[in-house]
Order: sequence, then structure tokens, then C-alpha cells
Amino acid sequence: MQGGSVKVEPLQFAVKDLRRGRLRSRLSSSLTLAAMSLGYGVVQLDVTIVNTALDAMGKTLGGGVAELQWVVNAYTIAFAAFILTAGALGDRLGAKRIFMAGFAIFTAASLGCALAPSSATLIVSRAVQGIGAAILVPNSLALLNHTHPGEVERGRAVGFWAAGASLALTEGHSWVAH
Repeated sequence: MQGGSVKVEPLQFAVKDLRRGRLRSRLSSSLTLAAMSLGYGVVQLDVTIVNTALDAMGKTLGGGVAELQWVVNAYTIAFAAFILTAGALGDRLGAKRIFMAGFAIFTAASLGCALAPSSATLIVSRAVQGIGAAILVPNSLALLNHTHPGEVERGRAVGFWAAGASLALTEGHSWVAH
């Protein structure tokens, strides 16, 4: 205190820092929501694209109906078999780390699908893709839960997450060249 006046500069800096922290928190939450929605949307987009492109895959790879069924089923079986384990793994090792691993697995398997020279290679790649998707989905939701602690805010985030995936699911067919 100098001459009876109160020095308020530290208080002003504290308020500015608090505002910056809120802005960083909002930005971080928004970016997390966008990333999680993208991850889940890619999984849904893939499902639609593959189902739409089955006929073209059969002609290109020369597989019959049984091979084409396995292209779809390998993914579905792997996804169903690993989704609960992947969620528990995220709880134990950290949802962010496991989500990132799932995204990397899914992306690498997608490249394997795109470059598959035979139906057998495609089927194996689709199974790995299903594992990646099983890792991605529950951990994306867990990350949303962590970054949106308020009930109303979390409800909006989950709604946005699901709406983005629904849009990808319904529009995936338009990504396939006819």
C-alpha cells in the first residue's frame, strides 16, 4: 500500500488468468468434442462405404458371396468381441492414450483395406479395422465424459457426437463412386 491506495494489479492479473483458463478450457473441450466426433464419424462412415461398395469389391477382387459376407462379418465380429475390453483398457491405462492407439490401428487397417490385393487380405484388414473401431468408440465417449463435467454440457456434447456419427452413417454411400 502506497499513500493509502490499494494496489490492485495482482488482482487484475489473477482475473485475466482465470478468464484465459476458461477460454483454454472451452477451446480444449470444443477440440476434444470435434476430435471424438470425427473418430466416431469415421467408424460409421466406413460401415456405410463398405456396404455400398460390396458389389464393386466383389468384381475387383473376384470373391464370391461368402467372401463378401466375411468382409462385413470380420469387422462386426471383431468390433463386438473387443468393445468391452477396450473400454476397460481405457479406464485402466487412460482413455486418451487408448483412443489414440485405436485411431492409429483403425487408420493403418483402412490403408490395408485400400491396398488389399485379395479378398483374404481384405478380410484380415477388416477384422483389424473392427478392433480399432472397438477401441475408438468407447474411449471417445469416455473422453467426452471427462471434458464435459456438467450434466447439461455433457448431454449436448454426447448429442453432437451421436449426431455427427449419424450423419456420417447416412451420407457414407455418397462417398462411393458409382
